[in-house]
Amino acid sequence: MVLRISLGRHSRVSEKTTDSEFTEGPTPRHSLLSGRFKQSFAFLSLQERMPGIMQQIIELLLECRPELVARFGEEARDELQHVIECIERLKRELQRDRQFLLFHGNEPDKDAWNAFILELPRHKRTYFRACWLHSECYLYRRIYSFLENTQHLGGFDYFAHLKQDDLQLSERAMCALASATRNLPKNYQSFSNLMRINMWSNRYEIQLNAYIFQEDELHSDIDVLAKVADLDRNLLVDDSILVWNSLMRAKVKGQREIIVDFICDNGGFEFFTDMLLLEFLVENGMATQVRLHVKAIPWYISDVLSSDILWTINYLIDHPDPMLSALGLKWARLMNDGKIAIAPTSHFWTGPQPYFVMIDSDLELYKMLSGGYLAIFKGDLNYRRLMGDYIWDPNEEFITCLRGFRPCNICAMRTVKCEVVCGLPEGKADDLLRTDPQWMTSGNYGVIQYTDSLKCNCYQVGRLSGLFHLPVHHNFKVPEPEQETDESQQQRQSRKSRQSHLSRQSHKT
Repeated sequence: MVLRISLGRHSRVSEKTTDSEFTEGPTPRHSLLSGRFKQSFAFLSLQERMPGIMQQIIELLLECRPELVARFGEEARDELQHVIECIERLKRELQRDRQFLLFHGNEPDKDAWNAFILELPRHKRTYFRACWLHSECYLYRRIYSFLENTQHLGGFDYFAHLKQDDLQLSERAMCALASATRNLPKNYQSFSNLMRINMWSNRYEIQLNAYIFQEDELHSDIDVLAKVADLDRNLLVDDSILVWNSLMRAKVKGQREIIVDFICDNGGFEFFTDMLLLEFLVENGMATQVRLHVKAIPWYISDVLSSDILWTINYLIDHPDPMLSALGLKWARLMNDGKIAIAPTSHFWTGPQPYFVMIDSDLELYKMLSGGYLAIFKGDLNYRRLMGDYIWDPNEEFITCLRGFRPCNICAMRTVKCEVVCGLPEGKADDLLRTDPQWMTSGNYGVIQYTDSLKCNCYQVGRLSGLFHLPVHHNFKVPEPEQETDESQQQRQSRKSRQSHLSRQSHKT
């Protein structure tokens, strides 16, 4: 019997959006991002980008249909068709600016989402009139709810092969970085290079592939690789020295535990550069443990799930390049030893709330962060949630815009892809607007920002709650290099063949 997905009662247009409610100009300062402003990136995203993404998901489901039917049987075919119909209906609701619907299925975060929707003013519950963050998150959450309320398709990541393709197409960049980051000196320059490469990673691979090395420039020189993409040219704020000093203070003081929480952004090549930075931290004693915070469901196309981490490490282990294979084995050992661990799943990361309400919305997660030493928030979406999706004055201090969210020392790293930014020197934003009117949405500019913690009693509660230490979540079968036998090599080759077969089945784009 096929489980049909309930959309709840039919959506109604609440006070149909009139032209007078839209503004032709860009999003004004001191307001939330919203599709009401027709010259904003929010409007463009909701009007064109999100319907395109939904159509892409439909096409991905159609392409994966033979594999899913082979795995689950003919019932999966009917479920897929129903999911596709639901997504088509969602597209129409978006284009007509319909109201958000409550969730009525088996979603584990259903109550939290429904409470959030009901607390919104009625006129802020439609796609274009709501805060852009609320609309986007609602759409991604609704799409996945169609799958998790089926009998067979719950857990299917329709974005997985896109993330896998991104990593597989980045072989030259991975090999160069893997070589250049072995045995780096433990100094600020190495740390800064890794941080900046990591921040620019979503465009770094393309520029590295196009770069022509001069005779005196080595692929294995991290300083050369750091210059490849002209990394400092558009770095508007660089607080990496403050992050370095903070970690070194803890180490010099002999702090027994230096736990770094890394709130992940994208998978693929970007996650590869994440791991290079985090490996450097644990290898040099700057962190005793790194906790990776990932998304619970497919999110914003390329966001990291725990399954992406496992796939990435196994892919590297089985890679024919000995440098990448050795790197995969090393990262597997770090995870087996618990030095890098995947944090317990929290649906707060796939919610619509800004981070300054975390203490009220997810106290256990807040206590976990409070029990750590440093939290690194990676990427544009995390930055928007830190800022509350609010248009601050660009010269407003980073610490002010966090609105009290300081459970531990905080670092934000992102390329600027929307109108939310703070901490710039006086007059910098106006200068950029004159020379590059699209600077806020181009992704060509970036910031690395830092502030010290504002510790509260939650820190002690977090330590006592049992969340301060994480169990080892993984058990990669990692042979010691000198003990690897012919049989283990054959096993690796066999696993690689199986993975290649699955990749061919789900890789069509």
